[in-house]
Amino acid sequence: MPLLRLESVSRSFWRGGAEIEVLREVSLEVEPGDFVAVYGQRNAGKTTLLKVAAGFEPVDSGRVTFQGEDLAGVSRRRFTRLHRDGIGWVEHAGPSSFGLSMRAYVAMPLLGEMRAAQAERRAGSVLAEVGVEDCADRLWDELSDAARMLVAIAHALVRRPKLLIVDDPTVGLGLTDRDLVLGLLRRAADDRGVGVLMAVPDMPAMIHADRVHSLSRGHLLSVPDVAAERRGNVLEFPGGRGST
Repeated sequence: MPLLRLESVSRSFWRGGAEIEVLREVSLEVEPGDFVAVYGQRNAGKTTLLKVAAGFEPVDSGRVTFQGEDLAGVSRRRFTRLHRDGIGWVEHAGPSSFGLSMRAYVAMPLLGEMRAAQAERRAGSVLAEVGVEDCADRLWDELSDAARMLVAIAHALVRRPKLLIVDDPTVGLGLTDRDLVLGLLRRAADDRGVGVLMAVPDMPAMIHADRVHSLSRGHLLSVPDVAAERRGNVLEFPGGRGST
């Protein structure tokens, strides 16, 4: 059974009296240990797709399941538990209280289930695992963009989720930092067996993925043979790089 399954999902919004169909009968699966990337230009609907996959956005039609459970059909309490125990949502935003150390921030999802000292020990361990142990006692506004993304991933990984949903982890990063972040997500899939669903706006970010999809005009299209890109060939996307 897939960790995550989207079955013929459609989602529309009304803007200025016009209906805009952002997702059109989108189907997608993520298995344990999969690294799945969704490519699309700005405003293609990538963030909407991720929010739908996480159950944060309702669907107009179709079905979204996590480990076989329909996210639209579970109780609020069950939905909260699924996110707490199974789905890691990686945000760019950082802590709401900017006076928190990064150790305390990463430990926050564990509070209420273990003592604060135990939670902070695990947080420190995860920060070290992602390579930013030196940020443990620093504040969010003291971090570089790359360190912020690594801390955000640590914040999602600290609960040992089965699925990570990540919206453009490469934004604002140079090539070296981009490869560092994407390599970390690759290792989460390979070493932890975590399913990773990631949205990105450009092709170079997808080289680490097992499967790639192109989102254009609401349609999700599979891009075959990701291994070809790893061998140095060029992936051709429907409509070319300039499609919308």
